[in-house]
Amino acid sequence: MVKLDTNRLTIRDHIEEDIASMHVLLSDEKAMHYLQDIKTNNMDESKQNLYEAIKEAQLENRTKYFFAIIEKETNEYVGEIGFTVIINSLEGKVVNLGYFILPRYWGKGIVTEAAEAVIEYAFCETNTIKIETGCIKENIGSERVMQKVGMVKEAELKKHVLLYSCLQDRVEYGLLKEEWKQKLNLFIKRDYQSFNKEAYLD
Repeated sequence: MVKLDTNRLTIRDHIEEDIASMHVLLSDEKAMHYLQDIKTNNMDESKQNLYEAIKEAQLENRTKYFFAIIEKETNEYVGEIGFTVIINSLEGKVVNLGYFILPRYWGKGIVTEAAEAVIEYAFCETNTIKIETGCIKENIGSERVMQKVGMVKEAELKKHVLLYSCLQDRVEYGLLKEEWKQKLNLFIKRDYQSFNKEAYLD
């Protein structure tokens, strides 16, 4: 079972007890506004999503990594994050990242914190060499997460996605493993220099 820990969160594989909370999220109009293709209309549809996630977690050659986000302090279910393998080559895997959480947790940096942990897991544990993701352009909150975790904008597609009978623009982002390593090393170096400066001033 995959279980990742951050300062505030536990990101883990699903268990059957997640169903009630998961259904609330998957059927929530506000949370799923831009994700109509995976929004559920009843408990049976939500159960199918959960059971698929549980089944995938047990496969040896896993291609879908769907995780629950849990707030440590309250042990409450926050939402979903994960990735799907879209290319499996000799060089490594290319995966597509996705995330969505309950509206009451929006604006708290939770998705960014969870995404950083999942990106590290994908690159370090699953032979992933590139992570891709994207969103409808007007979904600025989702795009901001992509920017915060260091992803690079690769495309802006005009009139590309049909949502509520209207064609919408889509932005797409990517992150290569070597780019992630470079940014991580830069962050560590900057943090180390800052620490030394503070120690000197003290």
